[in-house]
Amino acid sequence: MKAMADMVVDGVVFVEETRREVRRAPVAARAIPVAVKVAVDPLDYCLDLWTQWQRRDDTRLGWRGKCAIVEGEDEADTDALYSGLDDRVAEAVEAMMKSLPRHLDWAIRQRCRIATVWRFPSLVFGDVLPEAEAALRVLLQKNIATRCMFV
Repeated sequence: MKAMADMVVDGVVFVEETRREVRRAPVAARAIPVAVKVAVDPLDYCLDLWTQWQRRDDTRLGWRGKCAIVEGEDEADTDALYSGLDDRVAEAVEAMMKSLPRHLDWAIRQRCRIATVWRFPSLVFGDVLPEAEAALRVLLQKNIATRCMFV
């Protein structure tokens, strides 16, 4: 604040003040970070679900920790719903894998690190894998549980 003038009235000094101009630096536009959308191949997504399903812990097959009488059928648990959908996709992939010829099935299992050894010495894994992926893609596009992902 800057004093401009002093006035004296009946022995009291009044000071008139004016505001000084405040110059602010121009505000730059804010950059809001946005996550980059990564397009996931439907075959890779299905195989990821299938791999997790293959590696799941099957040792706890009883009730899910709650009493069967207390747990109702109409309770909607979103995690259970999504895991149920993921299980359906994984089971569909497993069914389609069973319908592939053995060397193509083994190539997909080797790709996902489910099978550890390539047991076909007369075939080259790098040559068989694209053929196996193409055959599995065709089968998954026809399956009712997975065809919506290939749209």
